[in-house]
Amino acid sequence: MTTEECECKERIATGINSLGLEEEVEEFFEEQVRKGIFIEKHFSRVYAWVWMAVRGDEYDFMRWFKCRKCGCLWEYSKPDFPAMGYVRKFPDGKYRKWDFGDYRELLNPPH
Repeated sequence: MTTEECECKERIATGINSLGLEEEVEEFFEEQVRKGIFIEKHFSRVYAWVWMAVRGDEYDFMRWFKCRKCGCLWEYSKPDFPAMGYVRKFPDGKYRKWDFGDYRELLNPPH
């Protein structure tokens, strides 16, 4: 385990509506994994399987990362332009289904 601090408290959930932001998010998660701060989690039972069955996509549009420092869980859905992608944050480390607050947070992030 690394002695480096995590950035989870400073980071927020966000919608991804541009290639630049998508690249920034990808680089952030890859860097955190490389540093040993995050580990990528693989979940066998999530709602995403319905989307895959309809679209026939590979299971790579959704990724989950867990912070080894604070326990925060991150859900990353890659954009499929023109459809927006997103990053959701679960500070308590427990995954939950979508609710209205998630949409509100992605469209109007706290400042």
